Amino acid sequence: MQVSVEKVSSVECRLTVTVPINRVEEAYNQQIAQYAKKANIKGFRPGKAPIEYIKQRFSQDAWQDAWGEVIKTSLYEAIANNQLHPINTPQIEPKTMLPNQPLEYIASFEVLPEFTHIKATFEQVEKLIVAVKAEDIDQVIQKLRKQHTQWQVVDRPAHMTDRVVIDYYAIFEGKADEANTIKDFPLELGGQTMIPGFEDGLLEVKAGDERTLHLQFPENFTMSERAGKPVDFRVKIKNVYQADTPALDEQFIQKLGISSGNESDLKEQVRQTLQQEADRLVQEKLKDQLFRYLLEQNPIEVPNTLVEREASRIHDEMYPKHHDHAHHQHSDSEMASFKEIATKRVALGLLIGEFVKQEKIIADKDRVQKRIIDLSSVYERPQEVVAWLSSKEQIGNIEAQVLEDQVMDKLLEGVKVVEKNMSYAELKGI
Repeated sequence: MQVSVEKVSSVECRLTVTVPINRVEEAYNQQIAQYAKKANIKGFRPGKAPIEYIKQRFSQDAWQDAWGEVIKTSLYEAIANNQLHPINTPQIEPKTMLPNQPLEYIASFEVLPEFTHIKATFEQVEKLIVAVKAEDIDQVIQKLRKQHTQWQVVDRPAHMTDRVVIDYYAIFEGKADEANTIKDFPLELGGQTMIPGFEDGLLEVKAGDERTLHLQFPENFTMSERAGKPVDFRVKIKNVYQADTPALDEQFIQKLGISSGNESDLKEQVRQTLQQEADRLVQEKLKDQLFRYLLEQNPIEVPNTLVEREASRIHDEMYPKHHDHAHHQHSDSEMASFKEIATKRVALGLLIGEFVKQEKIIADKDRVQKRIIDLSSVYERPQEVVAWLSSKEQIGNIEAQVLEDQVMDKLLEGVKVVEKNMSYAELKGI
């Protein structure tokens, strides 16, 4: 058997395989023998028909079966003998496939790129220093109070911060869309959830009022065919509600899980939670920075098979109810975005994997155990979560996370770290 190996690119491989006639004929004869055992030919007992009758009737099918079997076995040998590792199903292109002739075909497939040495020389990186301030804590407590707001029906005109329950429909380009009336829609005035002017147009309304709002869609409206164009909304007010926000007293604080009911204890709990979140985000941004440098210093070609697979996974993360891509249409820009993100993820995963081998990094068992305990601590039954995360099915994910952290530690060795102060609000905004 002759095998020619051609590297089309760093991730594409093409084999030209020629199988000698004797091997092809042997496979053909084996197939004929199988047909002879099963053939039911008039005038002969099953399996007793002369071989010439079998060939006359089943020769074409036997050749097809023989070629398929020879391609399967010879391709396996060619790949193994040349120490190749396809990551997708090889595409077969027959070149010579004739009875009583040598078999020749081309097999094309993708492989992982080969690495020599991963470069990781960074002069300096920026690390954010974030301290939670009193105003950050107060803002969270205000949100907690708002989340526990009770709404009371009032018999008066609506004011800013009130909630109104409405039915409404749009009139666009003279066409009323009453069939798609939105019913019993709760709207907080001042929440800025509707297009500009909608909420302001409902100030001073009372239950039972009806209003027509003459507005304009913003220039950046999601439906481009309506962007910047005038629109009317016919609105019926069904009820007006006033917010009854709880006071920051002992009873409310205890309701939030602070048994002492003390405001200072609540603030300390919020501060710790925010600081943990800030530390996590700081670590993520430092990791993103290091991994971005790693990609820049080690440009690689990535197999399209892995990119498509990762893009599909990204799609399923963003649209969990639309696993059937054919039933969920995406714009060209959205598809391009999926592919761009997927390409970077695949490239980074390959680089990190090779860097781990290069530096002989092994997941630290103590860090793995600490990660499991930290992840479990937020649940009501942490021991059950610890057992689940420690299972064979889940432990690999935890080890991968720890390995990423250890890779980051290795990349930081000898690198100048420049600290930059930033507020918690700024951190959340970037």
